[in-house]
Amino acid sequence: MLMSQAAGWLLDPPSSSTFPPRPDAGTDRSFGARSPKTPVGSAVAARTVVAVVGIAPGSGASTLARALAATLARRDPSGAAILIARGEDERPAPAVRAASRLAGRIGTAADAVGRLCIVNEESPELAGVAPVVIDAPSGAASSLLPDLTILVVPGDAEPALAELAAKTLRDPVTVVNRASDSGRWDGRAFAELPHSRSAAWLAAAGWEPRGAFGAAISKIADACEEAACA
Repeated sequence: MLMSQAAGWLLDPPSSSTFPPRPDAGTDRSFGARSPKTPVGSAVAARTVVAVVGIAPGSGASTLARALAATLARRDPSGAAILIARGEDERPAPAVRAASRLAGRIGTAADAVGRLCIVNEESPELAGVAPVVIDAPSGAASSLLPDLTILVVPGDAEPALAELAAKTLRDPVTVVNRASDSGRWDGRAFAELPHSRSAAWLAAAGWEPRGAFGAAISKIADACEEAACA
């Protein structure tokens, strides 16, 4: 039963009925600020490629993927990040200029949302242009070799199942979403994400989350950047 569950991983699509307003003018790169005017595709060392895998439907993998991509975008000189995700958003959303420029460069298959350029198909040419986060089902063939794989586990899952699932991936880090009992995951998880509707809403709209959720995402982003430089 455990192996069949692990083999049937699917990612939960994010949903959002509203989105943040278009950002105001500014010079910094905090939430709500306009993206820096660094040309898209400028040379930047060690732009990371990250794969996000959910252990089961509803694990929160897609929310984490978007939040992480938005955080990496804010840190990157280009001001944008690429999110590779299956399916399409239900409705358009405002985007920063950097994300719109990047989507225009990639072509009609790309959509700009917040700080993100969202594409449905992988391509080796995407690596190095901007940080890349792959939100894809377990076992899907990938043309991009990730610097780091993140396994997302719901807080009510069995730690033993998470450990079993992690063994099928390439050196993953485990992130627990909505952990109700942190003690169960001591020494077994790299980070724990608290429940936050506002964070999920911002992530769905392509913006980096704030508060405790944002702090956990920043820790994960640090690990992604370190893996890219290793």
